[in-house]
Amino acid sequence: MRRPTPSRPDDFAGPADGSETATPHRAAFSRRGWAWASALALALVAPWSGTAAAAGAAHPAHTVSPLRHAIVFTRFLPGASQGDVYRIDAGGTAEQLIRPRVLDYALMSPDGTQVTDFALAPDGRGSACIFNVDGSGYRVLPIPDPTLELFGGTWSAGDSRIASFGADPNNPARAGLYSRRSADGGGLIRLTDAGTRADYPIQSSPDGSKLLYFQPDAKNQTSDSAPQDLFVVGADGSGLTRLTPPGTTTAVVFSYDSVSWSPDGTQVAVAAAHGPFWHTTTHSVYIASADGSSFKRVGPLGDIWDAVWSPDGRWIAFSMASQATGGLFELYLMHPDGTGVRQLTSSTRGLFSLHPTWSPDSSQLLFHRGTSNPNLTNIWSINADGSHLYQVTHQPAGYGSGQGLAWLP
Repeated sequence: MRRPTPSRPDDFAGPADGSETATPHRAAFSRRGWAWASALALALVAPWSGTAAAAGAAHPAHTVSPLRHAIVFTRFLPGASQGDVYRIDAGGTAEQLIRPRVLDYALMSPDGTQVTDFALAPDGRGSACIFNVDGSGYRVLPIPDPTLELFGGTWSAGDSRIASFGADPNNPARAGLYSRRSADGGGLIRLTDAGTRADYPIQSSPDGSKLLYFQPDAKNQTSDSAPQDLFVVGADGSGLTRLTPPGTTTAVVFSYDSVSWSPDGTQVAVAAAHGPFWHTTTHSVYIASADGSSFKRVGPLGDIWDAVWSPDGRWIAFSMASQATGGLFELYLMHPDGTGVRQLTSSTRGLFSLHPTWSPDSSQLLFHRGTSNPNLTNIWSINADGSHLYQVTHQPAGYGSGQGLAWLP
């Protein structure tokens, strides 16, 4: 049995004295990596019959938190090959275990009722599982093809389908994106032909009609750590369009939060660079028309890793390291036209802040905060006006972001 494993960066730059004030340097950190890993000795995704149960410690200093909505997150302890999915309720601090022993960062459905994750089919092929937000109803999607493997995936066409990278070990020409019904795994359709590369599904448009995906920029490249080109394709496989122009690349960073849809689905924000993304620290935020007709820089120049549009459409959140921040990544907001840039976080302890996730009402953000080791961060929150910085978790670990770190409606 084989499985894809989450990419984890191992080339974060640290200070020469080994102190804990290092900052992340050049590395991709994938929410849902697709690289082949070693065979599993045991089936790790056996159905779990329990529902949400109390687990973990409450916030050590508070009994009430500023979180205005419940959140769901996946935690991978350092060195662990499996993670656990937790929930914290609005205003609360106690972690409730939703689902143990997941193999990747679990992705919330657009309506906040279901979760999908990588799983193994009964015959050991890569597939996807779906379960309810309380941990019940676990099921592995069947693969309606005798030789194809479908490695996890993301929600597509709303919550009605799962889009996955697929490959056939006996026929390389079949590599590409595939979509199947989330209800029963049927209705398989091919969305893209990856050729000698790999296609990585990112996020469905707000109306479910389109799907963003990455493809490595270099020929014959399949790694999700390589610089990527951004494409959009219809949920039915029509209208394939490249959004990043030749010579401009983006990257798989944490949970694909280097790219996001505008709320109306007509534009896409993307953190990108001229040339290979990881070969430079000069990036910016660009706005692409979803039909491919325009691509315009709106953000400042700096080491920028993400571009996350707020649900109300007023803001784009991003993280940036620059001389002004002493090389530390801090969170920023700006309007989609590039105006109103303001810094949200400012570290006094050498901590970086990365990978914002907006609350449904656009009033708060979750983000990662830590030192040089990306597998030893915690989740923090902050209000959109910069007030009430708050530490949500108190167990340094690897946490998903984007849909893998989700607010509930």
